[in-house]
Amino acid sequence: MQIAFEQLKAKLEAEGLFDSARKKSIPTLPARIGIITSPQAAALRDILNILQRRHDTASVLIFPAQVQGDSAPLEVTAGIRYFNKARNVDVIIVARGGGSAEDLAAFNHEGLARAVAACEIPVISAVGHETDFTILDFVADLRAPTPSAAAELVIRSRQEVDEQFGGLQRRLEKAMRYQLLMARQNLSELARHGAFARMMDLIHRRQQRLDDLVNRLALGQRDVLEKQRRRFETLSGAVRHYDVRRMLGGMKKDLDARTTAIVSALRNLLLERKVRVERMDTALQALSPLAILERGYALVFDASGNLLKDAAKVKPGDEISARLAKGTVRAAVKKSRE
Repeated sequence: MQIAFEQLKAKLEAEGLFDSARKKSIPTLPARIGIITSPQAAALRDILNILQRRHDTASVLIFPAQVQGDSAPLEVTAGIRYFNKARNVDVIIVARGGGSAEDLAAFNHEGLARAVAACEIPVISAVGHETDFTILDFVADLRAPTPSAAAELVIRSRQEVDEQFGGLQRRLEKAMRYQLLMARQNLSELARHGAFARMMDLIHRRQQRLDDLVNRLALGQRDVLEKQRRRFETLSGAVRHYDVRRMLGGMKKDLDARTTAIVSALRNLLLERKVRVERMDTALQALSPLAILERGYALVFDASGNLLKDAAKVKPGDEISARLAKGTVRAAVKKSRE
């Protein structure tokens, strides 16, 4: 058996079936997982338990097959071909628990190896223990040391997804804060000109209103948490009259639910404030005199910085300046308008 194993391994390796370049990547969050194994196998129960714990939204489709004996290679091959034709799963796991070399011989079958190599759906080999190797391990897109490890590798846990989502949310919030900071800086530069003083006053009032709302929100949150703390202390005083585990479990669920509600309310409120600030910014931009300058108009000032509205007030030799949409132009008057 060992000689046949080595000969088949060398043959398939020479044909390129073991090359890493031809192997497909495993999807990060597969929605549908196909499992080829014996329905009575303990390996199947281990896989299902881990999948349920890590991410219970994934669907599982089981193709029953013998994983030991003369008929095992043909039944496992039939499962590979079925999933490849039906295209009803995102990834396939071929699973079997540990055993002797004779028990695992079904997975050294040339026909099975070629079916896995031809399969267009990623295949994970989860046969035997970490020290067991079969031809299927070399030709599969990913080898898991055990069936339980295959369940851990095939799908990321909900906690990992939540952590990634939290990181993206923090990056988005940071980017939003940066954009608001840059917009505020631009408005501050524009406010240095006397024509935009009223605009800055309006922005300051809006900013003060927003700060007040944030403070009120923070105070409300602390008040809710303080009420929960007092309630927890009151219930703790009566713990001797109840089952400790049941009581603490109920309190934890209630506190988690309320915390989730608070977080959701905070997110919604911040989103509303963001939308409101964006609307205010859009309205201010529409009212900005610079929007008129963008259409080709200009503001003309005399040497003292006063806005000119009458050409008769300008005499030859006077210095004037024109505020354009981009930059300022200075010139001396050659002759006044007649």
